[in-house]
Amino acid sequence: MAEELLIRCPRLGGEAPFTYCLQEAGDLPCHRIIACWQPFFPIEAYLRKSISPQRWAEFVNRQPKEKIASLLDLIEQAKKQSKEGK
Repeated sequence: MAEELLIRCPRLGGEAPFTYCLQEAGDLPCHRIIACWQPFFPIEAYLRKSISPQRWAEFVNRQPKEKIASLLDLIEQAKKQSKEGK
């Protein structure tokens, strides 16, 4: 259900599927997932049910990266995906 939804991502500047938001930070959801998706459905309850208590604690206690570090990570991920696709 929710996995098929799309939203405009303020970080990417375009549409992103809910599945991207769930794994944007590797094994943790994007730090903005609650703010972005709360108007559409009870995202916090969904996350609490779908991830372990340990991962939930990591998620809520994580500090967002600075913008430049975040951009560099996105560039590295894109490079890896590009190499894997060839």
